[in-house]
Amino acid sequence: MRIAIVAPLFETVPPSKYGGTERVVYFIVEELVRLGHTVTLYAARGSKTSGRLVECFHGTLRGHGIANGSDDAINANKAQLKLAISDMANHDILHIHHAVESYHPKLFESMQDIPIVWTDHNALHTAGKPLSLKSLANLDIGMTALSESHRSTVSDDDAKWLETIHHGLPANLLTPVQTIPTYLGFLGRVSPEKGITTAIRIARAGGFELKVAAKIDKVDEEFYEKEVKPLLAASNVGFIGEISDAEKSRFLSAAIALIFPICWLEPFGLVIIEAIACGCPVIAFRKGSVPEIVEHGVTGFIVDTEEEAVESLRHIESLDRTLIRQRFEERFTSTTMTKKYVDVYTRSIRQTNASQIANKLKIAIAIQEVNLRKHLDFL
Repeated sequence: MRIAIVAPLFETVPPSKYGGTERVVYFIVEELVRLGHTVTLYAARGSKTSGRLVECFHGTLRGHGIANGSDDAINANKAQLKLAISDMANHDILHIHHAVESYHPKLFESMQDIPIVWTDHNALHTAGKPLSLKSLANLDIGMTALSESHRSTVSDDDAKWLETIHHGLPANLLTPVQTIPTYLGFLGRVSPEKGITTAIRIARAGGFELKVAAKIDKVDEEFYEKEVKPLLAASNVGFIGEISDAEKSRFLSAAIALIFPICWLEPFGLVIIEAIACGCPVIAFRKGSVPEIVEHGVTGFIVDTEEEAVESLRHIESLDRTLIRQRFEERFTSTTMTKKYVDVYTRSIRQTNASQIANKLKIAIAIQEVNLRKHLDFL
């Protein structure tokens, strides 16, 4: 199969550190190539791939200080997509990984004979997105969701849903490290919706040290200074900052548990399966995708309050870290994820081909009817 992948331009593929979407795109492309498919990746300059790379922007949007959703970002995304479209004669399918509101539907009106799969890795229920999804559905462009929760935030009438596909990681990217767990871990990004202040309170109430391996985006600097920093000074917290994949196995293996106290509808939560890959149990709030990803009493505990989170820490040693790693291998590898995307690609290509045949048949029948009328008129 010849597959065109359009990646976000905010980070390189893969990103050097934080960047969940770009990391997942990288895993998909590498696995597609390993499975024998021909892949062209349309991405920011500096990206790496085992497939063919087409660089679509002089660096990254983040590197140039361009905010997602800004006019400059939208124009860069449009130029990238037009480049991919211009080369579609050499591909069987196009898989887009951009936010759906980045484009005007008219951009796709000339693409109705091209099989397209779209994955928006962000929240779908925010302002303007349902309308964009409806426009894409009217153009017969199919969507994949990251979780059933992700999918449920938009009506089935407003999107053409193809499949729900959970994220996956390469089996040996993150693995358990032999060490004695001594602290609670928080991994990802310092922002209100990720619940960093709640994690600090849980660790303090439970009497545990908390280590925070997280980045601070510019948009969250004020939140960090006003809400987080004062708590850090008054609590037993070690702020490590952003870490790379190479550092995550040791960080998560040495954690008694990963604290994931989100307060929003998380579409997936890649850090959950990163922890599970290292055999680290997860204590997560019952929001968004959490009930689909965390197996209560097996790979962690799902809680509703800070008090329940503290109580669950008293039972954390009852969870088998070897079994947690086993559940990762059974559910969340990039091979499992990518094979599901290949199935979606195959169905989409067949559906498009069938539609093309049906349209050609309609045209042929219409021409025959016109000719018949002309013949009857002549008689």
